[in-house]
Formats: sequence, C-alpha cells, structure tokens
Amino acid sequence: MIFVACLGILGSQSLSAAEGEGKQVAQTSSRPSPPPKTRTIIADLLMIDGAFYVVRGERGEIRIEITTETQLAESFTFGDRIKAILLPNDKAIAITKAQPDEPIGTQSRVPGTTASPPSAAPPSGTKTEPTAPTPNVSPNVRIIIADILMVDKNFYIIRSDYGEIQIEVTPHTQLSESFEFGDRIKARVTPQDKALSIVRASPDESPGIRLEEGLVPSIPTAPSIVIAPESESTRPKNNTSTPAPKAPPKFRTVVAEVLMIDENIYIVRGDRGEIRIEVTPQTTISGSFKFGDRIKAKLLPNDIALSIEPAQPDQSLGTQTP
Repeated sequence: MIFVACLGILGSQSLSAAEGEGKQVAQTSSRPSPPPKTRTIIADLLMIDGAFYVVRGERGEIRIEITTETQLAESFTFGDRIKAILLPNDKAIAITKAQPDEPIGTQSRVPGTTASPPSAAPPSGTKTEPTAPTPNVSPNVRIIIADILMVDKNFYIIRSDYGEIQIEVTPHTQLSESFEFGDRIKARVTPQDKALSIVRASPDESPGIRLEEGLVPSIPTAPSIVIAPESESTRPKNNTSTPAPKAPPKFRTVVAEVLMIDENIYIVRGDRGEIRIEVTPQTTISGSFKFGDRIKAKLLPNDIALSIEPAQPDQSLGTQTP
C-alpha cells in the first residue's frame, strides 16, 4: 500500500510539471512574431517598367515592385520625386509624392508606427457590414511632345527633358501618319510606355511631358490607322498642295564633367545624369580632354556633338536650348 501511494504521488507531480511546460509552450507559440521592418525611400523616378518603378536614391538605382496591395496616392511620371515605404524585398507598401523640402534619402522604421490606431471592436452581438474593397485607380495617360531620334520597327525612340524614352507602337495605336527622324510628335502614352495615339505636334507646342485629364481607356475608342508607304502608282498626280517645310533640328548646349572617353564616344555627367556624346569627323573640338574635365558641348537631338570646348569656371552643370 505504501508503495502504491508513493507511485501515485510521483505520477501527480509529473503530470503537474507536464501541464506547466505545456502552458509555457502554448504561451510562447501564441506570442506574435515582430513585424518585418520597412524603410522609407525618397528618390527621383527614372523609369516605369511594367510593375516596377526604377528610382535613383542617395546610393544608386533601386527597382521597386508595385503589387495589387500597393497604395498609390496618384500616378507618377519621369522626374517625379516620390516617397515610398518598402518591405525588405523592395515591394512597395505605399507610394506618395515627396514634399519639396524632403531630401533624397532612406530611413528604416517598423510598419504601423504612423498608421491610424485601430478602431475599437464592436460589442458582442452587433452585426457589422463588410467593408467594400478600395478600387484600384487606373494610372493617367501622359502627353509627351518630343523629337524622334530613331524609328526601330514598332518602337519610337524620342528625347524628352528627362532623357530618352522608348515608345512602343501596338496594333491599337492610332497613327495619324508615318514619322521619321527629326519629326516632332505628340503622343498619348501609358505608364508602360505603350502609345495610345501619335500625331504630329503643332509648331507652337514645345517639348515636354504632362498628365492628361481622365483615366486610361481599357478599350481603344477608335480603330487604329495603318499608314502604308505611298507608291508612284497610288500617289495622286493632281495634288498641288505642298507639305510644310520641316524645321531644322534644334541643338542644346550641355555643360558636364567627362567620365570616360571611348574612341569617338564621350561619356559625361550633367545635372540630370549621364549622357553619351558621339563625336564625328564634323565635330569641332577645341583642345584635348580627359577624365574630370568640365566641357561645354553643343549637341543635336541624337546626342551627336557639333562642337566641344572647355567650360568656363563660372559655368555650372546644366543644359540649355537655343
């Protein structure tokens, strides 16, 4: 009997210890894991490539992924300074436009520190209506007025104030006519650089990029127009109208620092990034240059140099057009 009683006491102590360990494990497993840290990036938007924003920050380029959960305050375009909250895998939680006084930089924080406090839970027995999901806002169309540098099959390479842009012409693109090098066009372009329509810009329209009022149509509103090259047999002989003469290609003057010289290519850095300048036998070069020299170059729209000379000490980096 004494032996049986001892066994009962030991068994109850083991059971109590096991229950205590089980409670401790349950409490440890139910404890929520800390949320992943995020970082806030303020940077200039360089390019929109499908679902990715390529930006330039204080430490170089960053490729930000836009998901269906990303909160976009508005649609953005080249040159905009944005403020993005990113996960460690560079997926964006939210993107807004940066304030004018916010410098380019990166800071880390834990998500939810600036979010509004959660609302109190409704009392038991209260019916709550399901919250309607926030509709995704379609990005706006950009209106781009620029000069054509090259036509490569179904791509138009144009030059804007923020560098070269490659516009894709699709079967749904409405073309008013066929275009070639040097033509100044006015294109309605989606954030993926697909052209909705392209027409010839009027002489009083200066190059630039702006957002169009309204949203991107999901279906083209008019059939596309395909312009075939005119042959001698199809060209009307009684057409007495004369086409308007093309304006001579404008040039721009760039003051920049030489980064590298590779045969007939000068790679320089200006106020908006790197520029690849081509030197031809017709280029007038005043002096010899090397890495670090500050030059003043007169360039055609396709970045072919008309002349290169040393920049004056009081001339700051920048670009100007006549």
